[in-house]
Amino acid sequence: MFDINQIKNPEFIKDLTYKEKLILAEDIRKFLIESVSKTGGHLSSNLGIVELMIALYDVFDYKNDEFLFDVGHQSYIHKIFTGRAQEFDTLRKYKGLSGYINRKESPYDIWESGHSSTTISAMAGLLLANGKNSKKHVVSIIGDSSIMNGVSLEGLNYLGGLKEYHPIIIFNDNKMGISKSVGALAKVFGRLRNKKLLIKLKKFLNAALPKAMVNNFHQVKRGIKGFIQRDNIFEDLGFDYYGPIDGHDLKAVTKALDRVKDVEGPVIIHVLTKKGKGYKYAEEDDLGNFHGVGPFDIETGKPLQAPVLNKHSYSEIVTESLCKLREKESFYVITPAMKVGAKLDKFALRYPESFIDVGIAEEHATVMSAGLTLGGKKVVLLMYSTFSQRAYDFFLNDICRQNLPVVIGLDRAGVVGADGPTHQGIYDVAMFSSMPNVKILMPRDANEVMGLFNTALRCDTPVVIRYPRASEIVDFNAFSLTETPFAWEIIKDGKKGIVLSYGNNLDRILKLIEDNNLDLMLVNARLIKPLDYKMLSYLESLNLPYLVIEEVVESGSLYASLRENTKHKVSHINFDVNTILPHGSIKEVLDDYGFSDEDFLREMKKLYEN
Repeated sequence: MFDINQIKNPEFIKDLTYKEKLILAEDIRKFLIESVSKTGGHLSSNLGIVELMIALYDVFDYKNDEFLFDVGHQSYIHKIFTGRAQEFDTLRKYKGLSGYINRKESPYDIWESGHSSTTISAMAGLLLANGKNSKKHVVSIIGDSSIMNGVSLEGLNYLGGLKEYHPIIIFNDNKMGISKSVGALAKVFGRLRNKKLLIKLKKFLNAALPKAMVNNFHQVKRGIKGFIQRDNIFEDLGFDYYGPIDGHDLKAVTKALDRVKDVEGPVIIHVLTKKGKGYKYAEEDDLGNFHGVGPFDIETGKPLQAPVLNKHSYSEIVTESLCKLREKESFYVITPAMKVGAKLDKFALRYPESFIDVGIAEEHATVMSAGLTLGGKKVVLLMYSTFSQRAYDFFLNDICRQNLPVVIGLDRAGVVGADGPTHQGIYDVAMFSSMPNVKILMPRDANEVMGLFNTALRCDTPVVIRYPRASEIVDFNAFSLTETPFAWEIIKDGKKGIVLSYGNNLDRILKLIEDNNLDLMLVNARLIKPLDYKMLSYLESLNLPYLVIEEVVESGSLYASLRENTKHKVSHINFDVNTILPHGSIKEVLDDYGFSDEDFLREMKKLYEN
């Protein structure tokens, strides 16, 4: 038995017997299950690569070689092997261990990849920087969903031509991203992993021949494979392809890594793994519920926090709204691999002909939405706020510049909590504010979600609807199909100043105003861009100072727009564009970065001083 908490570095692995390594794998899985059951986190992806990680640190030199994890949430075992197991009780907690690669945590965290598909291109840069004669190996560990992204394919295309360098790509094929992989490449990978004759032949050659002879006969093996396997995209791109290999066969994985360690040219090792390996409920999870999970009971696999009756996330509220709207009119819902994350399963099940998951391909999803709209179809394009940034140019040129009426739903807008700096949804308003024709809105509550999507489907321009990573008690049976106007609304009158905000902060602000008997007007500025000039004209006539509160960066914000369109003083609470928000609970992050009740009260009381 290994005390995982006492691991300081992975040097000890090289001295273990095969049986001891198997025991280590079992103990790591037990540690991960117990730790993540208490803190929550990305469980399945890490359980699936235990043997792979043991082999990686057995074969390579962790002090000299560079390991790039794509996406960074599959790095838990790397964190354990580099001396951070004792910190796992702080995983994803405020000021605790990050759930992703974090260069500030360890010198062995080489590449911060909160978003997928970047490590192959990063590898190209590192290889060139290290130089042709470098003794340092650079290894990318990337999954089958991530490698299908356009950025990965661009990197593969470039690296395949660098014959004088030695990129090593470990293609971790578990047939799932968050949920099941989709598209034509998924089928190609399926054919690669199902060539039984090839697998038997490879096992025979590997077992029968010594390492040197196997390396010398590799071209012969490629010729044999050519007859069996005619659609190997990796070899077509210039890579030596090794696989498929059972990723849970420690001997086979170690042997493959050892074999390719010092061969020349670009290499891809294709390993087949089971996401969630070693934990029954995660292994049987076809929906992706154990991809990212909250604290749970190990014996039952059930969440520790009992569900509250009629309490639903905004993702669920949006899906319910779209289901109700789809009952009365036709439109497409398109998402880039966010079927599970954005809780779209219900819509996909009820209206499969109207639902399209394109995989991790935000740019493609955006341009395809534009094409569908040009063809006369209504489209709702849904993704996380943070992922929309990956498609900036396509939103700008292919939707907004052409003024195409695509409805864009941005999930997890504002502070997102435990996923940390790469996932904070505080930049989308700045991004879309820089684009022509687009309207940007954020609902106050569940009923406004339904109303805004209903109105947006009747709009003749692009519409962005933001919604937070939050939950609300709501009775879906009471949902109204009434349209919500794209306009500001006065929630409470007041004579000392005007507070403008939007989203789920409005009710908290209203309570603070009422509890403290503040004579302030509160405006629901649900229309962030353009300003509601009709309402603004009325507010200007009151000759009062403004305070704008919004969970976004200052650049391109409602505050920035209002400041340019008023003669009165405007104060604000938002984030400086240079602020990088850490991981932690949403409340902890907000409280520490100027969004506590005390911060709100202090700024609202300043309005009395004018």
